[in-house]
Amino acid sequence: MIRVKVSAAIYPTEDPEKVIKAILSLFTDIELKKEATGAAGPETGVSPSFFLSGEGGIDILQTLHGLIRREKIIDSIRNKAFSKGLSSDGLSVRFSLNKQAAFVGIPSVPAQEESLGSIEVIIRADSQEEMERLFEWLLPLTEEGKPVIEVDMDYVQRN
Repeated sequence: MIRVKVSAAIYPTEDPEKVIKAILSLFTDIELKKEATGAAGPETGVSPSFFLSGEGGIDILQTLHGLIRREKIIDSIRNKAFSKGLSSDGLSVRFSLNKQAAFVGIPSVPAQEESLGSIEVIIRADSQEEMERLFEWLLPLTEEGKPVIEVDMDYVQRN
C-alpha cells in the first residue's frame, strides 16, 4: 500500500491561506491539519508558527501526476527529486516542492533549501516492487519528453 504525507512549515511572514492554496493546487482532496511547532527554522533561526500536514493514499497524487505531464517535467522531477530522495531500502522517497510555484499550480523542485521551507512530500511503499510501480505510474521513462508507456494508478497497488 502506498502512503503519502505532505507537510509545510508556516512562518510568521507567510499567509497561511496562500500555503494552503499551494498545497491544494498540487494534491487531490488532501485534508490538511494544523500542528504546533517549537523548532527553529533551518538557517534563519526563525521558528515556524505552525505546520500544515495531510496524509493519504496514492489517490492524493492524482493532481500532481497530471501537472507533471502538463508541464512536461517528468524527467526533471525524476532526476531532481526521486533519484536523490529514495531511501537506501527502496521503500520510501522524500522530496520538496517550491511553495511559490505550487501556488500557481506548477510542481517545481527547488535547487537548494529554501529559507521559508518547501512543501515536503514523503511517499512510503510496502515493497520495493510497489515503489518501482509507483515510479512507473508517476514518473515513467520517457522518449523525447513523452512517456514511453502510461500505466493506470491501479497498476501500482496490484497484488
